[in-house]
Amino acid sequence: MEREEACSASHAAHSSILAIAGAYTGPLLEHLYGKGQKTCDMEDIYEALNALYETNRVEEAMGLIRGLFAIGEMDYPYPLEALERFRSAREAFVSEFLAGFQRKITERRKREKCTGKEGGRYAAE
Repeated sequence: MEREEACSASHAAHSSILAIAGAYTGPLLEHLYGKGQKTCDMEDIYEALNALYETNRVEEAMGLIRGLFAIGEMDYPYPLEALERFRSAREAFVSEFLAGFQRKITERRKREKCTGKEGGRYAAE
């Protein structure tokens, strides 16, 4: 019974982190990159975040995300501050943030192809 409760609590925590990432990733990226900036600019930030995540430097990745909010002159959301206290929550959030970021890059590339605009850094390959 305890094991089922622990699994249920873990699932609920992951679902909450997924919801938090979904609630803040899209609006942040639209605020920063929704005004005609190049997709390659988004890719540069994505690659930096991903490199930090893949090298187990999650705290630095969270710092970069915090910096993106500052650059966008947006308040850093309290839910993100709250989850920063727990390493597993930070890791899960950065992972979900990266997934959302990659989706936004893919969406922009598709829009650029449809409108005839030049694609991102790898469009010529």
